[in-house]
Amino acid sequence: MSTSSVDIDEIRRALADEFRSGAQEARRRIEAIIDPVRPTPAFMTALAAELERAVAAPDTVPYPELADPDRYWAASVQPQVKACRDHIAAVLTWLESQVIQTMGVAEEDLKRVVDVAIADRGANPVADRAALGEALQGRCNELHHQMGELLLVVPERGPLEAATSAYTEAVRHQAQIDVDGLKLAYLADAGGDDDHQRFAEQQWSQTYGERVAHREAQLAAEPPWRHQYLALAGYERALLDAEVAVEALVARLQSPLGDLPGLLLERFDAALTT
Repeated sequence: MSTSSVDIDEIRRALADEFRSGAQEARRRIEAIIDPVRPTPAFMTALAAELERAVAAPDTVPYPELADPDRYWAASVQPQVKACRDHIAAVLTWLESQVIQTMGVAEEDLKRVVDVAIADRGANPVADRAALGEALQGRCNELHHQMGELLLVVPERGPLEAATSAYTEAVRHQAQIDVDGLKLAYLADAGGDDDHQRFAEQQWSQTYGERVAHREAQLAAEPPWRHQYLALAGYERALLDAEVAVEALVARLQSPLGDLPGLLLERFDAALTT
């Protein structure tokens, strides 16, 4: 292996480290922005307690007006989503500048690959050119993959999915409790003899799922469940905005790589004609 080849390999390793370092730092910054707005079980419990106080004794809480779900969304959740979007945009601007800077070094590295191929060309320039084109395409594919890994700077959806499942289960559990509490009154209203009571019991069992689903829908529209849902929806919106912004950034950064092998081969072709 020539000294030039050794140098090129070292540069590639350094570039890979730069991409990785930039991605790790961007992920750390984005997590610091978005994690505080993720509705944790502790947050959901505290929110429910605060809303209970706001409804029962408005004078005991600082913002009793937020017991209204629409005002809670407008005054609390929506501004958080916008702040996340703005701060993440600033992180991605920083990350893009880092990647562009790194890509400048990568392009010089690729030009050196071409220069080495020019210096080492043999008696068959067509074969040399084909080998060079394959090497350049492979390297650009590698860079394309490294940029694709930038998609991982956005936090995973696992915690959101877990929080959403916990919320759904909590609403269902409360709905079941509420519906179960109505059974005795339902049977009492049905009246009649034992046969009539058995029929009423059968009717209750057959319609139980519908009753629970109806109660779930009612609860979902009331405090604290509506507020908890809005908190989850706001976090999901912030996460989605981050995902969309990162996908656009990666697509923008990857785009020039498609033309790069051809442009570099022109450098090789020009050397052969001089």
